[in-house]
Amino acid sequence: MSNSDTSSTKPSSDTEKTLGKSDEEQPKTPEVYKCCDNPQITYFGVININVDERTIGSVDVWRCAVCKKQFCEEKQLGIEEIAEVVGMPRIDSDAKWAVCVCKLQQSRYKWKLVKLKENGSIQHECLEEKVISLNSKNFKIEDEQHWSFLIEDNVNKAVEI
Repeated sequence: MSNSDTSSTKPSSDTEKTLGKSDEEQPKTPEVYKCCDNPQITYFGVININVDERTIGSVDVWRCAVCKKQFCEEKQLGIEEIAEVVGMPRIDSDAKWAVCVCKLQQSRYKWKLVKLKENGSIQHECLEEKVISLNSKNFKIEDEQHWSFLIEDNVNKAVEI
């Protein structure tokens, strides 16, 4: 084989790039995936949400192998709507993933994946689509008709609501 034959099999710098695009035109990783300088997000576990020992939904949990930041996705059985956020949703560094449980709602509307702050509030759509504010203290919802649990304490468990 001659030198000209081997050089023709090596891709040129243009073909090494995606569809011959320059560095500026290359697809960028969406910012939502950039939890650290070297994100390595892998599936971490699941939490099954049960009512009377019957699973009505789950929360999938992913974690970055480098920075240990968690990402969550809610999966409610029977709901076929597209999620608000595609991919790994953001969470503030001072918040934790939790499940809010509404004692007033029934079946699939009974729970929702939320981002709780140590001391803050969240907006919750309650009965008759009325939006109410729920306060949190020590990463727990403080309300007589609602309660919560943290994702980080329940990975690979079933939680009875």
